[in-house]
Amino acid sequence: MDFLLLKWLHIGSMFMATALAVGPFVVLYLVARTGDLPAIRRAFSFSTSVGRVGGLMYGFGIVFGVLAALTGAIDLTAAWLLTAYVLVIVLAANGLLAERWMRRVEVAAGRGESTEVDGLTRAPAVKALLTVMVTVTLAIVFVMVVKPTLF
Repeated sequence: MDFLLLKWLHIGSMFMATALAVGPFVVLYLVARTGDLPAIRRAFSFSTSVGRVGGLMYGFGIVFGVLAALTGAIDLTAAWLLTAYVLVIVLAANGLLAERWMRRVEVAAGRGESTEVDGLTRAPAVKALLTVMVTVTLAIVFVMVVKPTLF
């Protein structure tokens, strides 16, 4: 396959993955903060399927990125790529924690536990998850575009 096509597929997959990760997490966080249990149950009922599609898109993006690098003779051990790998691992771990939070909110809302939902949505940890998600995503974009030599 052609390098430019693989690069385009890599970038497109990663943008789709990001859109399916960051956007829904922000919306779910805001819906959860309303305390409206029926709305929370409805909105969170989509979180697993959206998360799976987002994860699949990240997977495609990684595969297309590796193929593009190999096709374009890009060193897979370049410092900027190693930095990107670490950031992707951090983003994935954060995503798993965010997924756990979403599941806990969904279960609590399903049980009608408005106090528990309120506690989950007001916890500093959820704001930290959102902050890390956005910050690391922006850092990945920076590293992939600028290709800095950090070490």
